[in-house]
Amino acid sequence: MPLGVFIILGCLLGRGLLSWSGALSREYESELDTFIPIRGTVAESRWLLAISGALPLLCAVAAYIFHGLQYPNILYVFIVSLFLIQFSLTDFLWQVIFDKQLALFALLGLTRLLLSGQGLMDGLVAAAVGFAVFLLLAVITRGGFGGGDVKLVGAMGLWLGSDLLLVTVIMGIIMGGIMALLLLITKKRSRKDYFPYGPYFAITGMVLFLLCVQ
Repeated sequence: MPLGVFIILGCLLGRGLLSWSGALSREYESELDTFIPIRGTVAESRWLLAISGALPLLCAVAAYIFHGLQYPNILYVFIVSLFLIQFSLTDFLWQVIFDKQLALFALLGLTRLLLSGQGLMDGLVAAAVGFAVFLLLAVITRGGFGGGDVKLVGAMGLWLGSDLLLVTVIMGIIMGGIMALLLLITKKRSRKDYFPYGPYFAITGMVLFLLCVQ
């Protein structure tokens, strides 16, 4: 697939996901809180468009550098980074990861496993165990992890498998905990405020998938 096609896809899909996120945010407007305020619609924000469109392209280029001209792997890295960056943005913007986008991400991950015929059982086990463990943690911590985090970890299990998911969860909790502590120390957030862990899981998982995709 020529580079130009990826550039076009990056721009169109990045903008498309942003527009979808904006529509979903209006659908649940009364239930959402704003973590990072923006002016106007998200699809018109240049910096959001740059992040959602350019970063997946950079990840695809990195996949080519690390793994050579293997189109399936480059495409998988592009898809994973496209969605995980979007989840990070929505969690930072509105403190939510939308179920409909997570469902599509999980469906694409399951489709990849079925088409490749490799790692199907490991992916299913990783998704189920990851979801169950984080659901239990969400109950124990009384909201320390949100429902979006629970479903995100489950969906990522289909793409990452058990080993990479475990590393992702550990590193994400550490990085998220450090950032939460810094925000508490600087008094920019209080103990009662929600803190988004989703972006740290998403970013860690994206990097690990890029480095280890097969």
